[in-house]
Amino acid sequence: MKTIIVPVDGATNIKLEVLDYETLQTVFTRESETPVTEVNGLVYNCTGKECQWFDSSILDMPEHLKTVKVIAPVSRGASGGLIGFNNTLVEVPGENLTLSYTQAYPDRVEEAFRELVGDDSEFFLETGSVREFPGSIILLKRFLYEEMERPDLLNHTEYFGTYGSLLTAHFIGDNYLKAVLVAGNEHSYWMCHTGARNINKKSGTNSSYCERISTFNRLVPFEPSLVYNSIGSMPYEQSLALGLYGELQVVPGGHDTCLSHIPIMSTYYHVFEDQVGTSVVHIDAGSWTMIAQIGGGVKLPPDGYRRDIVVQGTVDGQPVVTARYGGGNDFKYIKELIESHSGRFDGVVNEKLLEETVRAADCFVLPNINPINHLTGPFPNLKGEIINESVFFEDPKRAYIIANLTTALITAFQIEAVTDNDYIPLVLTGGGAKDVYFGRLLATITGRQVYALEDCNGKALSETTTLGAAIVGKAACLPVHPYRVDISSLGIAYRNLSAFGGEIKRQLEHYRNRFFEEIRKHHD
Repeated sequence: MKTIIVPVDGATNIKLEVLDYETLQTVFTRESETPVTEVNGLVYNCTGKECQWFDSSILDMPEHLKTVKVIAPVSRGASGGLIGFNNTLVEVPGENLTLSYTQAYPDRVEEAFRELVGDDSEFFLETGSVREFPGSIILLKRFLYEEMERPDLLNHTEYFGTYGSLLTAHFIGDNYLKAVLVAGNEHSYWMCHTGARNINKKSGTNSSYCERISTFNRLVPFEPSLVYNSIGSMPYEQSLALGLYGELQVVPGGHDTCLSHIPIMSTYYHVFEDQVGTSVVHIDAGSWTMIAQIGGGVKLPPDGYRRDIVVQGTVDGQPVVTARYGGGNDFKYIKELIESHSGRFDGVVNEKLLEETVRAADCFVLPNINPINHLTGPFPNLKGEIINESVFFEDPKRAYIIANLTTALITAFQIEAVTDNDYIPLVLTGGGAKDVYFGRLLATITGRQVYALEDCNGKALSETTTLGAAIVGKAACLPVHPYRVDISSLGIAYRNLSAFGGEIKRQLEHYRNRFFEEIRKHHD
């Protein structure tokens, strides 16, 4: 069996996933917490330890999986590190650490960045990024931080490597300089959370703000590159030490959100041939519900930066308007509340109870009830709460419905922010694709066609990021564009989620109006 190795870096978890090269079925998975540490009051990613964990997981792979064709890393968030002239990570010498993008910056840096880039609306409309995002989610802010707070460190720095580049570098013999030279400006990464792209011009065009931060121009290669082009092969000695066979190609580490769209775009137009050239809205409903319009022009609401809307991208650097809401975070928090009251938080579709719930419209869970959602989503200043707790805790099955109503109503609200076309269909992946209510409620509220992706066993396709990375890796080997990789062996099907009708549909509008009345009361 020939395989594809996908090392996945996440803010909370890291994972190694191995897929069959021919069928793209997952055949091995290993997961662990993301290693972080603190040095002199700063939060760092333990990049060296993370790569060691990937190596140990590869060593633990069954022997029959060790003929590997390609390694395709995935990076999440907007982390990166400073690479020295000596081809090492230089931020904490000898420790292989890189500053975490969750590290808060001093107020003086935040203020200097606001002054440097100017109007937040103009910044948003040019870059699709939010000026006030904390830490280095806006990577331009990271460079300003280094200039202001650690200028001596910059004297020993030759390049800045995105986290995807750092993972890639490890698999070509810890050759950081080569990885960054080839892929330091890789499309799928720089389209996300950076402030570095002008989304209104040709793919790969730097934003005007890059010129205002000299460190960016010195440390980041100018030419954009593609994640589905090979960056090189693993050195023989390294593959021997890991017990791997074959001439392993390595591709640039891609950004997770960009990669997650690939399985949809690789299948949607094959299933719906009459839709070729049209847009689709991909809803990845996990901890964060990401609502992305793939295809079509960029139409940004001027106040989008206040509503958790950003522009991310395809692997080719085409802009993808994306709205966010912590739907899974809220849902999990509500589940914990119910279980703390000795209730069981699950259910099958009960249309009679759903109708009673929306007709009564006497109990609501306002978004951002989970504290980690505060300052995010379309109502960032709202701290969610339960309206009429006695009704909520009385019946766990009703509470389950109300939790779904919250997630569906806010998701529908964010859909309207990314597209004004009422006919664009919705494709669900992630945990929300498994839920018995969520997709049908969305279909009822929006009046759109809603599909959930299923694999050949009829299970919801909940993980599209690692599959997207594997498709990218296979594309690099063939070589073809990722959308042209044959993934028919997965048997991916589009299940139509039907809208609720009759009295439920009529009363749901009543519930929706009351829900947003409550939000207006509590949102300043």
